[in-house]
Amino acid sequence: MMLTWQQWMNKSQASMTAARNSLMAEDLAAAVSRAYFAAFQAVTGILIKRGDKPNPATGNWGHTGTQNQFTVLIRQIRSKQRRLRQARQHFRNLYLARPYADYGDDSIFTTNTVEQLVRQAGQVVSLMQRLIEDGDI
Repeated sequence: MMLTWQQWMNKSQASMTAARNSLMAEDLAAAVSRAYFAAFQAVTGILIKRGDKPNPATGNWGHTGTQNQFTVLIRQIRSKQRRLRQARQHFRNLYLARPYADYGDDSIFTTNTVEQLVRQAGQVVSLMQRLIEDGDI
């Protein structure tokens, strides 16, 4: 059964909390991974609310496909264009960092870099919530 957009947004909040907690515990790789998933889950929630569907071949929301669908959404929403483009860049930064956190040499992460990534994830999540609250989606 596919999750509702509300369930995705709830997961996003939980992942954001986990990212912040991991950062406070100086578990930088976990903070990056959770920050990415917070953004991914918020974007997925927005896409579902908008009526988008996951990849029909797999039945799930792939990471690359979600990036692409988010770009399409940004082109279609006239309000908040500057903030949405910035969120797209933040989402992309997180997308590029996550493989290092989950599968690669996570020693590349500094506390400052991870603080910035967690902050960027928070901005993506907040903007996605704002789109819903303002009726843009």
